[in-house]
Amino acid sequence: MLKFYYAQRKMWQYLINIVFIIQIILFIIIFLVTLHWFLDLIDKQFLTFVNPLSDFVSNLVKIFYRRMIEVGGVKIDGSILLFDIVALLLIWGGSQIKEFFDKQITKIDIIIDKVARDQEELFNKQLQEDYEKQQLKNSNIGILITYSLNNVLGNAFWSEQSNDSMEAKEKEVDKQMYYALSKLPDCKVAKSGKQFLLLCNNFEKIDSILDYLKKLLAQMDEYVLKSQMTLTTYTALEPYDNKTDIKKVFTTLNKLLSLKMPGEIICLGNFQLRYEFIKEKKYTPVLKGTYSIDDSDKVWTLVKNN
Repeated sequence: MLKFYYAQRKMWQYLINIVFIIQIILFIIIFLVTLHWFLDLIDKQFLTFVNPLSDFVSNLVKIFYRRMIEVGGVKIDGSILLFDIVALLLIWGGSQIKEFFDKQITKIDIIIDKVARDQEELFNKQLQEDYEKQQLKNSNIGILITYSLNNVLGNAFWSEQSNDSMEAKEKEVDKQMYYALSKLPDCKVAKSGKQFLLLCNNFEKIDSILDYLKKLLAQMDEYVLKSQMTLTTYTALEPYDNKTDIKKVFTTLNKLLSLKMPGEIICLGNFQLRYEFIKEKKYTPVLKGTYSIDDSDKVWTLVKNN
């Protein structure tokens, strides 16, 4: 579409250039012929090389008009003066034609701008649609949770808790958390040491999953506090599509947990971009800073909306 309008614009500009060249040629001819005619009147022969041109113009005009002008008893060939008048009219007419062509170019420029804007909007819309499709492919979410237990009184020697009771409590926490996490719909849970890996295949339910996790971790904290212990948790999120290797997701989640941000739910920009497509968000991603995860990645923390 734009090529057609650009071709039209080029054509009009080409015609303007032609008219301009013709005007220049006419100006030169008028100047030379008129000067030659004037010098001939005063019997001066300085521009003899213009004779052929002057004779051609005079003979051409005489085909249509043959009349002598008498001035002070001297007869003067009026064909040159008539040619000058006609040529000047042609030059003026050429200016009007150029003005018309300029208006056509202006109209075409307006059309080109509109078509270009429409094409840009269409291109941006297609880019946005492609971007959305790419983001929506990340329909799965990986969640890695790890924890640590600590005595409220600090040093185990001064506490009533022994190492054996600490290990027993950790086993209870492991058991209860595993059982609670396994109840999440559309999610699979795997355990390794004090780490729990959740693989959920419905990203649209991420807010419900996060609410469930926050409630579970709060309950576990209250549970261990009764035994004079505190629960410190670390949680990381990473979206992925059906073609992504789970090992890659697990590696990324472990790198996030290595940042040691207790009590926070952290993620990379992948999650933040995918989360934008959740219609009614219960959480707000807040930038924590830039950390060395792979190269240099921005890390976000999820804050519950009031």
